[in-house]
Amino acid sequence: MALFDKLRDKVGLVSGDSPEQIAAAIDRDYSEHVLPVDPEGTLYGPVAQGLSLSGPMAAANGAEWNSLTHLGDWGYDPKQPLTRDWGISTEEYWMEVLGGLLDGMYGNSLAYHAAKVRTAAKQRRDVRVLDDATWSQELAAEAQRLEAPAGWAEALVASIPDIHAAEDTLRRARLLAADEEVEALDGYDLVRVCNVAKWGLAVGWGGPHVVRNVALAARDRALVNHSSWRSYGLSVAAGRIVTYPDTFGKQVVQTIEWVRPFMDSRHSPWNNLPFPTEPVLGDD
Repeated sequence: MALFDKLRDKVGLVSGDSPEQIAAAIDRDYSEHVLPVDPEGTLYGPVAQGLSLSGPMAAANGAEWNSLTHLGDWGYDPKQPLTRDWGISTEEYWMEVLGGLLDGMYGNSLAYHAAKVRTAAKQRRDVRVLDDATWSQELAAEAQRLEAPAGWAEALVASIPDIHAAEDTLRRARLLAADEEVEALDGYDLVRVCNVAKWGLAVGWGGPHVVRNVALAARDRALVNHSSWRSYGLSVAAGRIVTYPDTFGKQVVQTIEWVRPFMDSRHSPWNNLPFPTEPVLGDD
């Protein structure tokens, strides 16, 4: 178990949005928002559920959420984000990154784990909100249970303010209720995994079956830590902020525009597909 997170994809400085821009994004009506979709692509079943997890990021790039291959209208070689942002130059490393994203290792994995522990503790205690002192005790117990290396429990506890800050941002954006907490944060890795899979396919690695299998694996991972599409959408938003608090996390408008159409639109697959309840892949 690594004490510190793996190196994440590189980003430059990103300025924050103005209060006026955020307010405009919040007040926009997304109920009739039309999302890019392939009418001949998969629209129902487990593969569609898995592909829809990547929808917020795919749609932001003009890509059809249910396509195994469509990238949208980038206007540049898909090799660019692979090499520039992810440092991926070989098919072998591409597959390694896909596995890491499915395991929640490319976002802020400490915060991811701390959020998961909080949700499990709330369920066990049958409470809606967990105070920080109790949360810290639960994290210490988790580290002891896992026989984690020295300093890991303290690192988990140190992520608590970052999680609160992300949730406060979502409350100001009216995505999260005043007394509501996110169930998980790993949605940010899951929203990226099918997109990274499609980029690799576009440069000649693997085949459509890889994207299909990644979609199914992402679907099964989503049901572990999330109870609904809303829970997953909040996880995408909060996970992005926690992972990049000084860069992408300041792009509150973009975060809103990623998740609100999928949460609110009657055309959204999340409002037309049931949320997964049982895994479809075996342990092998």
